[in-house]
Amino acid sequence: MNIPKRFRFSAVNAGVKSPDVKRADMGLVFCEEQAMLSGVFTRNRVKAAPVVIGQELVGRGTARAVLANAGNANACTGDQGIHDARFLMGTAARELGVKSDEVVPLSTGVIGVRLPVERMASRIPALVSELGDDPEVFARAIMTTDTFPKIVSRSAGNAAVLGMAKGAGMIAPDMATTLALVLTDAVVSKQELDTMLKRSIEHTFNAITIDGDMSTNDTLLGLSSNQVTENISEIEKGIAEVIRDLALLLVRDGEGATKFVTIAVEGAANERDAKKAAMSVANSLLVKTALFGADPNWGRILAALGYSGVAFLPEQVFIDISGHRVVERGMESDGFSENTLHALLKEREITIGIRMGHGPGAFTSYTSDLSYDYVKINSEYRT
Repeated sequence: MNIPKRFRFSAVNAGVKSPDVKRADMGLVFCEEQAMLSGVFTRNRVKAAPVVIGQELVGRGTARAVLANAGNANACTGDQGIHDARFLMGTAARELGVKSDEVVPLSTGVIGVRLPVERMASRIPALVSELGDDPEVFARAIMTTDTFPKIVSRSAGNAAVLGMAKGAGMIAPDMATTLALVLTDAVVSKQELDTMLKRSIEHTFNAITIDGDMSTNDTLLGLSSNQVTENISEIEKGIAEVIRDLALLLVRDGEGATKFVTIAVEGAANERDAKKAAMSVANSLLVKTALFGADPNWGRILAALGYSGVAFLPEQVFIDISGHRVVERGMESDGFSENTLHALLKEREITIGIRMGHGPGAFTSYTSDLSYDYVKINSEYRT
């Protein structure tokens, strides 16, 4: 694993959701030098306290640490939520010997409940004293319904890029999704880092969906310790690859998911229309349940295209599922085989290819199926 220079990691148990929770649920990333800071956030009008603060700190452009917790979103908690987040930022800053506004807060979990600030603050000294070289401890500490920690690393020439993320549900992105950190030791300016993140997310974090719900806490942060001079194209390539792989890991770990589904649209009038069409199919509950049941119901795909808001002629539509032609010119194809398609839909990975017409627009989205377990996980999440 390529770990960027000057970054350290730790995690502790703070019983954030409940004192009965015994796993690590509070994590810290610390940079021994002032780090360049960038970030993208949810566009949900209901924004959690750490998002409001994070947007302010990203505007300033530098940071030394990220303090994260799982189990409590600190969302819909009003001015008290802002105060609680700043209290913890200040506590961490004193222990680290940095300024309070150099600590970026991240939270994920239940909405509408205050953070147990005293319990959390009491564990911050241990969080600081246990800083080390293993990023997995932090990646595990931010997990909620995730089944595995999501960590990806790449070399960018002589520089390193490391990404960590959490997320398995409530994923319908708009600028970012879930909680994610991308760290590098490459020398980059604030403007360069901003540009790299925004370019990278459009076809990655902004192309995935699990359930059509957008979180109040979605955040993707980028930090650079500025230790290694490297070609800017190498740095951007490394960051883009890490962000892409993190995004796909989120889909593979979708709540209750049994299928990883790629939806590739081409022939639209432009990329914007292609994306609307792809995401309409990806978010369709009827399509997702058919995928779970390995039901060859191609009509649901065509219907989702029809209500996507994209102008097209149904008689120009062709659809393939995992290489098997199911729709030709808006009707069932002559070679359609129920048995063949049923077998293909039982596979773990499925590709839906859609040609909408003869335009230049293309876009690929990624989603999962919708299973019984998704309902079970989310019906019991608060309790």
